[in-house]
Amino acid sequence: KAAMQGHVPSRYNLGCYEAKKGNFHRAVRHLLISAKMGEERSLAAIKKMFMTGLTNKEQYAETLKGYQCAAEEMKSHDRDEVKALPGGEL
Repeated sequence: KAAMQGHVPSRYNLGCYEAKKGNFHRAVRHLLISAKMGEERSLAAIKKMFMTGLTNKEQYAETLKGYQCAAEEMKSHDRDEVKALPGGEL
């Protein structure tokens, strides 16, 4: 339920659960959605699936592009300043 309401880590977990059950099509769908919302672990999971032949190049490329767009949207000057401070991880 949480995954369907936009909780990104839950969507990632659901993708991993589907992959473990062998439902790779559903797993990719969930992982793609969470990667597009900035979940780096989803990108890594799709990459691993691509390297083992469980997804295709187009799915991996779409995931990578979606993740990069999300990462770009989350960048800000203020975040960079905080990260530059000692112990400044968010």
